[in-house]
Amino acid sequence: MSSLPLYFPQNFSLDRALRCAQLVEQAYVQYQQWQAQGRPRRPQDFHWSAPQLDGWRFSAPIWSILSDLRFINESEPFGFAAANDQGETYLVLRGTESAQDWLDDLDLQQARWPWQDGVAGSVHAGFLKLYTSLRDLALAALDSLQPSGPLWVCGHSLGSALSSLAVLDLHERWPDQALQHYNFASPRLAATDFAAAYNSLGVPTFRLVNDSDLVPQIPAAVSGELLYQHLGQAVTFTASYAGVAANHSMTDCYLYALQHPQAPMRG
Repeated sequence: MSSLPLYFPQNFSLDRALRCAQLVEQAYVQYQQWQAQGRPRRPQDFHWSAPQLDGWRFSAPIWSILSDLRFINESEPFGFAAANDQGETYLVLRGTESAQDWLDDLDLQQARWPWQDGVAGSVHAGFLKLYTSLRDLALAALDSLQPSGPLWVCGHSLGSALSSLAVLDLHERWPDQALQHYNFASPRLAATDFAAAYNSLGVPTFRLVNDSDLVPQIPAAVSGELLYQHLGQAVTFTASYAGVAANHSMTDCYLYALQHPQAPMRG
């Protein structure tokens, strides 16, 4: 097992990354509550106990209403929006419980980004389909908190792909508000034209990556006739554990690394 410390690029905030990671961790707690309640299919049948944090408000859960992706086969909560008394608002999206589940089923098709004028390009078709299924509820969750200050988008794993797509919607909907994106263990999701369009927005995007994590390595940069790119600036560390799940874990790998940036691997 080996370990290398975190690399901090210019304008990267460790405190902000920690806050985003802790919020993403709460999205997994939300998912665990949903499982404990018998995985209800209808949002109205799920009772989420939101975190009790002084000065924070939380939206209703953000649901994916989808049944035809192989790695997501039912309606389920994927996260929430949150706002604090400092005027900050966050969109928070989790990944899947087991990365291996969707790595095994991941196809390589691309589809055109269907919405904003002036933003063109292709993205991974499966990620786009899943984002489309929760897009309206994600924007409604943010609207319910009436954001008036800085916006942050954050996600882990599959949720990083979803959060990357959400950035474009937030940039269009709240063009005068500062927007930043922190994500963890993101897969590649963008064709070269979409990556160029995303980068032209100028949204600071920091992508935390464990060099031993398999998920950021897929899809391959060259996948047959298709090209895939990452978005944003990589913030790297090395923590080599024994297995795909351990190298990818939000809590035991990524959050731990942020809490111990000079020695990011558990002993």
